[in-house]
Amino acid sequence: WRLLQADEGCGYDTEEEIDLSTLEPLIACPSSPGNVVTVREVAGREVGQCVVGSSANPGFRDFAMVARIGEGRQAVVSLDINPTSRQIFENLARAGLIKELYRAGGRVHQAGCNGCIGMGQAPASNMISLRTMPRNFPGRSGTADDQVYLCSPETAAASALMGKITDPRTLDFPCPEIEIPKKMLINTAMLAEPGGDRNVEPVKGPNIKPMPEFDELPDTLEGPVLLNLGDDVSTDEIMPAGQRVLP
Repeated sequence: WRLLQADEGCGYDTEEEIDLSTLEPLIACPSSPGNVVTVREVAGREVGQCVVGSSANPGFRDFAMVARIGEGRQAVVSLDINPTSRQIFENLARAGLIKELYRAGGRVHQAGCNGCIGMGQAPASNMISLRTMPRNFPGRSGTADDQVYLCSPETAAASALMGKITDPRTLDFPCPEIEIPKKMLINTAMLAEPGGDRNVEPVKGPNIKPMPEFDELPDTLEGPVLLNLGDDVSTDEIMPAGQRVLP
């Protein structure tokens, strides 16, 4: 790899300065990732569930932050942990953080999408669920009348301890410093080497149907428009999640 950076002495058409001391935690209210306000504006609302993780983006620091905030303390609401991958889980275990998540009352699940698309961890009806996930479209959690808020791991952990939406800056202890391992454990034992025998037939029971044979796509496709969508179309309107996909 090589370092990518601007040439020395170069200029820019636009320069912006951001005073980091003026920033404060944000939260997306139901039921759109774009419905964003400051945590301070909705603080105090009763929470029934906090879900940390998913298959989308969260790294070691996200889970480590929740573990350190919860260390020596106890969540008072359902605290679900969805590791991003087996690799993240293994590195958290090596650092002793899985133990802290368990002791704080967390339920650690298999790596994968899980609660993000309503595959488990569906919240109770009309109860607020805080999630560190990228989407909160209506019913995506698996509950038709869900109230899913999207927030940072810090806000989720603080709220799990207090039982209500909580600005993590208001806790009576400082935000912990998270040290990222200089070298992550990478387990390749379950990965097949490139090449090898590619004629292995997968074992499939009668409930697994093969893909149909398709003709090769032509250079030009013509046909009527079957779907004409307006603005602000979410991924859940393209491919439904939650209770619409569970069956």
